[in-house]
Amino acid sequence: MGNNEFNEEAQVAEFLAQFDRIKTPEEIEKEKEEYKKEILSKGFLPINDELNETMNSPMEEVEKNPRTFIIEECVPACKELWKKNIYTFMVSDHTNEGVCWIEVILDNLSDENKEIFTQLEGEDIIKFSYHRGCVNFGVKYVGVQGQARLLELAQQFQMQDVPYGEAYITLPEYLIRCGCYDEVENPNYVPMTEPRDMDLPMDQIGDYLIKYDEWKDSDKSKKTQKVFNQTKMTKPLEEYFDGTGVVYDGDRVYLSDYHYKKHMNYVNSLTQTQGSKHKM
Repeated sequence: MGNNEFNEEAQVAEFLAQFDRIKTPEEIEKEKEEYKKEILSKGFLPINDELNETMNSPMEEVEKNPRTFIIEECVPACKELWKKNIYTFMVSDHTNEGVCWIEVILDNLSDENKEIFTQLEGEDIIKFSYHRGCVNFGVKYVGVQGQARLLELAQQFQMQDVPYGEAYITLPEYLIRCGCYDEVENPNYVPMTEPRDMDLPMDQIGDYLIKYDEWKDSDKSKKTQKVFNQTKMTKPLEEYFDGTGVVYDGDRVYLSDYHYKKHMNYVNSLTQTQGSKHKM
């Protein structure tokens, strides 16, 4: 074996060894402190010790523990939006240097709040779309200034009802989930070839992938569909809710008490608004 081959093997072994060695608590703590100092040097607010960002968590869990999931710049603005039943989808993190923003699902906004989003304007305001079906708004600051300005934007939005799909579904949809359905042919089905089976030139692949993803998320991609069938119900309606944690009210089934209480906050806000008008 030549010297070059020996050196290469030694370098590989040394490289792999760093992954095998378990870091000591002292080393881990030192890395955390160094990272905190780096974040402060970029102008961000101090990192909360609770922070443990994840890609996707239920709205209820995030609202109960905001500082576990959200950087300090975005916490007050998110709390303001949650009070108004505006569910947040994602927020910026410390990799987004010099800006802080909040992302929401567009269809989860009321028509009034969609219009408010459209009217957000200013040299320090950023608006963009990162995930399909979502919109982002934010500011070109971090730190105290970013936190305060982002809250100002959130305060412009108005109270709305909770979002369909994430907070509640219809009664027939719920009962379909319980097995009360027939599976029938989908009249809207349109076949589409998988991208890997298409011999497309490079300049066309991107556009086709976008169309294919949209198709997959649509009703057109499903050969069959489930249709509610009342005759498939094998027990009284009330028993389909027992022990599930859902709340049935009117023609809606709220997926948890958390969502139902937020809906009732909206109902109560309408009552208060009407009462204020009568007093005028």
